[in-house]
Amino acid sequence: IKTPNFDNMAATGLRFDRFYAAAPVCSPTRGSIMTGRHPNRFGCFSWGHTLRPQEYTIAEALKNAGYITGHFGKWHLGPVYKGSPLNPGASGFDEWLSAPNFFDNNPILSREGIAEQTKGESSMVTIDAAIEFIEKYKNKTKPFFAYVCFGSPHQPHIADEQDISLYQEQKKDFQNFYGEISGMDHAIGELRGKLVEMGISENTLLWFLSDNGGLKKYGTTGGREFKGSIYEGGLRVPSIIEWPAIVKKHRITNMPCNTVDIYPTLLEVAGLLNEEFPVLDGISLMPLIKDKEDERTKPI
Repeated sequence: IKTPNFDNMAATGLRFDRFYAAAPVCSPTRGSIMTGRHPNRFGCFSWGHTLRPQEYTIAEALKNAGYITGHFGKWHLGPVYKGSPLNPGASGFDEWLSAPNFFDNNPILSREGIAEQTKGESSMVTIDAAIEFIEKYKNKTKPFFAYVCFGSPHQPHIADEQDISLYQEQKKDFQNFYGEISGMDHAIGELRGKLVEMGISENTLLWFLSDNGGLKKYGTTGGREFKGSIYEGGLRVPSIIEWPAIVKKHRITNMPCNTVDIYPTLLEVAGLLNEEFPVLDGISLMPLIKDKEDERTKPI
């Protein structure tokens, strides 16, 4: 699969070879990122279940600490209607352009509760919205937190023609599946280039990961079984961190890490780790990121 930007990130940043989603499907994993809690603790047992309004999200924590917060792309933790107690705005995001679930090219998205027709390849539409947000706030006194969620790859798998053309030797369905991944790679490349262009790449933490394992039809690199299974093939996902100011050289870690670790890690980044929070199931990975330890202090 042609992914030069992901390949470069994996070859230059911190690559996690044993990173795990909290669940083998999307909504509970996304909720674990938002809450730092296991899906069973916050009551999201499968895809389509929502966050509870009383959960204290990482976006709320960072917003209360003075960050500007934005969500772009797939939400799938509740409605994206105006006034919903479960939309991204009610969950701590100042600005959002969001889809209730996955979305294809030229998507209609919710701009803070108002339907907006967009045009373009789905991953690029998502990243362009995130870049617009970052450019708006990059020179302000407040730091920013952008949660960017691609709709790809997801059935029915409809890639952009330029991405399909990379896989002419494949069957049509594989052309579209692989093409969606290359589309996502182009979008990540656009974001990385813009961060450099804006002069903020050095001290911007860019964290990429997936929300579940691979699909059976297209193969998997995670291990036994596939998406939907709690064996490694359903839970083990790619994860890469770029943060040149802190991750000064390429490293690979085999320390088991989980999506519930993202919340406490970001709390430490923001200087909030010692404040009172609801029960968190993860640990801060800052010692690992700073290359000070490579063993987990608490079981997943």
